Amino acid sequence: MNPDTGFVVGLLRPEDVALAYPLVRTAYPAMARGTWMRLARRAMRTGPHGRQGILVARHGPACRPCGLISFHCDPDMRHGRVLTAEHFVALTFGEAGSVLDAFLPALENMACEAGCGSARVVLPGDQPALLARMATRGRDMAHPMPFRTLIEISQNMA
Repeated sequence: MNPDTGFVVGLLRPEDVALAYPLVRTAYPAMARGTWMRLARRAMRTGPHGRQGILVARHGPACRPCGLISFHCDPDMRHGRVLTAEHFVALTFGEAGSVLDAFLPALENMACEAGCGSARVVLPGDQPALLARMATRGRDMAHPMPFRTLIEISQNMA
């Protein structure tokens, strides 16, 4: 459990795949169930050192997923190795920003474990509250290496 937000965050598990489909359809209404199932199965093969996958957030350990975000690590010309998190979706009674807040420490830890010096969070351009929330984050001095969370805005949701 993330004590700051009250959410439990972890990697997508096989039993989460069908339960997470309504979240995916919220953001991507045209995505067929079969397409999601194939993408999710591929994402559960996180690769060496957890360099790709999907994180899910829950209100508690036994609850259904209420948020998800995909991630992958790649080299970047300007920032070295970067963990990129994108396709953020949240469906909760609270605000979506609290789900994003729950994901950030997990993403930053995964980036450090994968040897990344930065994490890039790509957010949809139609959610100004999330963008403002991310703008308040900067260098995280809790990590042993200098770590910077980068913010990018996606202009299309489909």
